Amino acid sequence: MSWTPKIAIIGAGPAGLMLARLLLQKSIPVTIFEREQSATFRSQGGTLDLHKNSGLYAMKEAGLFAQFLKHARYEGDDLIMADKTAVPVLDFRKDGYMGGERRPEIDREVLRRMLLESIPAECIQWDHCLIAADPDGCLEFQSGKIQGPFDLVIGADGGRSRVRPLLTDVRPLYSGIAGFEFKIADVESRFPHIAKFVGRGSYFCWSDGKAIQAQRLGDKGMRVYAWSKKPETWAIDLHARYPSTAELKKVFLQEYPDWSPILREWIEVADEDRRPWTLYMMPTDFQWAHRPGFTLIGDAAHLMTPFSGEGVNAAFLDAVELANRIASSLGSGRGGSREKLDAAVAAYEAALFPRAQATMEDTADNMRLFFRADAPLGFVVKCQQVMQKRKQTTTSKKQQPQLHQREIQQREIQQRELNGH
Repeated sequence: MSWTPKIAIIGAGPAGLMLARLLLQKSIPVTIFEREQSATFRSQGGTLDLHKNSGLYAMKEAGLFAQFLKHARYEGDDLIMADKTAVPVLDFRKDGYMGGERRPEIDREVLRRMLLESIPAECIQWDHCLIAADPDGCLEFQSGKIQGPFDLVIGADGGRSRVRPLLTDVRPLYSGIAGFEFKIADVESRFPHIAKFVGRGSYFCWSDGKAIQAQRLGDKGMRVYAWSKKPETWAIDLHARYPSTAELKKVFLQEYPDWSPILREWIEVADEDRRPWTLYMMPTDFQWAHRPGFTLIGDAAHLMTPFSGEGVNAAFLDAVELANRIASSLGSGRGGSREKLDAAVAAYEAALFPRAQATMEDTADNMRLFFRADAPLGFVVKCQQVMQKRKQTTTSKKQQPQLHQREIQQREIQQRELNGH
């Protein structure tokens, strides 16, 4: 007898939407429950880059790569790193990040819209804020509605996941880093000297345990982020104390008295929009004990700070791996069972944990290097080591002995003789 599991995804962010797209492609029905009232309820933030073996791989698996190319900004991959003088110490504009592959940028808003348009509208139930997930697979929402039971509930609901407490008591930790996000609309026409200085991609500056970063957007605007090592409530308190963005910026810039005027100007000319950020992270060795009927993907599974650009990429890879495991457990004739589905999810988790730990450790290492007193010196050394290792690997491959054509022909003759021809 055929068996089709009832699957619920909590959260219509990149992770949840990508997983839904992949499952629906495999004719596996799924329902997404999202706390926000609509797809346009809030801004989706800035831009992100997709990586070859994770984000781009997932776009191809989901059949969305051609659509992605219509919006991708390969020039947005340009990256310069500097200190507070704004003098570059690392320039990744020519050969890609750390001398590796190019990582095309796409605005988060565009990416989410692309994913939303790729799945039927009826698959998403908006304005469903999850209050509790019961062990039997039933879901209780703020409205009082109860849905379920489901055979599998997948928490794709971010750092403050409501599904995660069913699997572990571990909570996100404050990273020690807080700050603000600003935006400059139409930077090319309003402030051409800033647009020219920043270039087509990103310009990140680090010194004294602080950072000011600029990131170009596909809508001709620019995001500006400023981070520093502060107490946990610092950004939220400052945001509440100064409703006027103009006044907040004056106070905020006191944190950067000796930074280059061009960097301070990014904040001075920013528009009224601002957002306080307090960055959290899961412990780098975070795991949970497998529990039938539940699992996590994306930030719910491995919340990280943004200092390696791996968040969405890791989430997309989670989605591909989990979707493939689920599909395999059902078989082409839908001859699956709850037991097979549970085994597939357990296998997904076993593979996820070491992969996520490596990514979280690298991200935590970057954060440590970026906010050291001597930054960005430590990260420069790390980059040099990575690029040297890649160079040695490439050289080693090129230096492998090549068989002469005559030797190849002789081996082919010998092989035919051995095979009786």
